[in-house]
Amino acid sequence: MKSPLSFPIAVPIITFLVFPLVLLADLPPSLDFEEGPINSITISREGRKLAINSSTSSEVDTLLLTHARRDIVETAREVTSDSTYAPISSRDMLEGTSHFWETFWTDRFDYYKQQVTRIPTRDFPADQYLEDGETISWQGITIHFVSTPGYTRDGGTYIVELEGKTLAFTGDLILAGGKVPDIYSFQDEIREAKVGGYHGYMGRLSRWLNSLGKLSSLEIDYLVPSRGPISEEPEQDIEMAKSTARAIYQNYLSTNALHWYFGEERMNTCAELVLGPDQKTSGMPFAEHIELPDWCQHIGTTKLLVSKSGKGFAMDVGGPRSLETLKQAQADGLISELSGIFATHAHNDHTQQIAEAAAHFQCPVYAADEVADVLRHPGRWFLPGVSANAVPDTMTAEDGQTMEWEEFQFTFHFFPGQMYNHGALLVTTDGHDPVFFIGDSFSPSGIDDYCLMNRNLMREDTGYNMCFSKVRLSPAKTWLVNQHIPHLFRFSPEELAFLESSYREREALIDSFTPWDDRNYAIDEQWASFYPYGQTVKAGESTELEVRIWNHSTENHKYIVEAHGIATGTAEIELGPRETGAASVSVAIPTDAPSGIEVITATIKRDDGVECRHWCEALLRIE
Repeated sequence: MKSPLSFPIAVPIITFLVFPLVLLADLPPSLDFEEGPINSITISREGRKLAINSSTSSEVDTLLLTHARRDIVETAREVTSDSTYAPISSRDMLEGTSHFWETFWTDRFDYYKQQVTRIPTRDFPADQYLEDGETISWQGITIHFVSTPGYTRDGGTYIVELEGKTLAFTGDLILAGGKVPDIYSFQDEIREAKVGGYHGYMGRLSRWLNSLGKLSSLEIDYLVPSRGPISEEPEQDIEMAKSTARAIYQNYLSTNALHWYFGEERMNTCAELVLGPDQKTSGMPFAEHIELPDWCQHIGTTKLLVSKSGKGFAMDVGGPRSLETLKQAQADGLISELSGIFATHAHNDHTQQIAEAAAHFQCPVYAADEVADVLRHPGRWFLPGVSANAVPDTMTAEDGQTMEWEEFQFTFHFFPGQMYNHGALLVTTDGHDPVFFIGDSFSPSGIDDYCLMNRNLMREDTGYNMCFSKVRLSPAKTWLVNQHIPHLFRFSPEELAFLESSYREREALIDSFTPWDDRNYAIDEQWASFYPYGQTVKAGESTELEVRIWNHSTENHKYIVEAHGIATGTAEIELGPRETGAASVSVAIPTDAPSGIEVITATIKRDDGVECRHWCEALLRIE
């Protein structure tokens, strides 16, 4: 039995010649397969050619799409074909791009749908859309279409028998070695448990498992994915993938903050959908929790500190109700003034009314550096739940910076828990145990890592590993406060150790489930992203965009950025281990450019052969 290789996405075929999974001579002679950023897959028969997603032949008579993600579509666009087939579930992505991008200019704010953003830049309609179970007749071959969503919402697999061998062309559903390209693409709502897309960590796993079950019921000789090598041991790889995915999900459920919010019944439903009937979640009991102190008022997602002299200091101001309650607190004499506001993180239910509150109370706003720029310039970012309401005068509070306010001592922290753009505030005062206001990063049942678009990095120097360390190093008897919860709570040493050890187990599982050299590429969709994400320009103007890259690898790498659309040229940047940097590309707006939304994309190449086509995008609104 051959051991599956661990490989980076889209590494050229030379990388695999040392330890090939499949000898090309073993494949049906009519199949031409060549690894690349998107594998070239061509079937030749009686002088005719059929391609799946990509082909080194510039002309084929039939093109089959497995799904409609942008890198697949833009690669397929290079192939000329007489007829194109695609899953019926891909139709909206293939034919609705203009409407999507025009409306996304505003829809990107307050965004909780958790769709990955790699929508095609232009329409690429298929000639025929296929329902599950339909067949295509081509050159005497019957091609069976199987709907296989899961990794994407619209996935499909084509089953073909060639020269006595049955092949499944699976797109990105499963890779050789029982792996998948990433984890974040599984994010989705779980309707059966009434869990929305934002909270739906790996929410499509049940559909993905069902799709793999369909393939298991067939006698398949080869799985042919769109990335990486062919699998010659389909059943072994499918079983390995299912086992690892279930282990990851079971681990996630065991440490999850949603037990506190959603309750046992809904979380057990999540477990049963993925782990099987009668499977229950098994986590730790709720941590010790008590009422808030008298000097801390709970107002929705706002916490209001009230000093002995009657002054107030707020953490977060989300909806209008929170702002009106603060105004009423002053009108009723509970506070004489609001001395300041600290924004714990960048989500709209914590920030939407900060600008109006700061203007009304004439007070400063503080935030960690990683939060402050999102507040000042929300249009430059695309993250879940960012409000369009800018807070232009936000003051940066550095990690470890201290401040005295009335009888309280504040220590500001960078606290990349629920999201990377997150801070926390440690508050101490005489006569009470320290209180650590940690935004939305923990609840009494565990950690708030249910949305990977929040960038929950799994590294020693940041993410929840940093948060665990900061909680452990807090002063003795420190209480934690979540902005949504009207309680103080704290983990025992044993509970904190359980959360941390379980988290490290999940890190190892994700390592084995994804092909990257570092797991963070598989959980951080924005390891390469445009800044600013959106900006308004005029015809005839020129501007520059940064492509910000985080080299999650533990080795130096050179990155090459190739701009597409009205952006021009390439840029290079060399980054050390775990280092961030930016490469700039130029954009010249044509003088006759029509008004509307222009989408710019960038292909990211790495010096070891990794190539991610049309990976990230930026929006220009031309006036």
